[in-house]
Amino acid sequence: MDLGSFFNAMGIAKKEYSRSLEPVCKRFGLTQNELAVLLFLHNNPNRDRAADIVSCRGIAKSHVSLSVSNLERRGILTRRYEPADRRSCHLALTQKGEEIAEAGAGRQRQFFEALYTGISPAEREQLRAISRKIMDNILHFDCVSAK
Repeated sequence: MDLGSFFNAMGIAKKEYSRSLEPVCKRFGLTQNELAVLLFLHNNPNRDRAADIVSCRGIAKSHVSLSVSNLERRGILTRRYEPADRRSCHLALTQKGEEIAEAGAGRQRQFFEALYTGISPAEREQLRAISRKIMDNILHFDCVSAK
């Protein structure tokens, strides 16, 4: 598979991943971005700030902000501010949020189990290593020098 085919496959995988989470979104009346916020907080307990979600998931800051506000209003997550610095806001799932995130995490597991069918643990590790290198290259890509 050439690199173009690889990126096409990743684009299709991303669309299918979103489709696999649609039942959870419908069941709980959430947008894809709201569920993404919940799953990020659930899967990354040591990264609990909106800025973490923006930088790690690549979701626009405005979309994360809107999702957090909607989720807080519905009692699905809470915000906690640092007493010394009111700008530092930490997010936490409520019990209701944890229940929703568990449902989403179950769908995530199903999706990735299907995605990795027939791929050995060694091949999975090789894919992770190559993906890390590609991501590092993307993050350090200089459009000016690439011309």
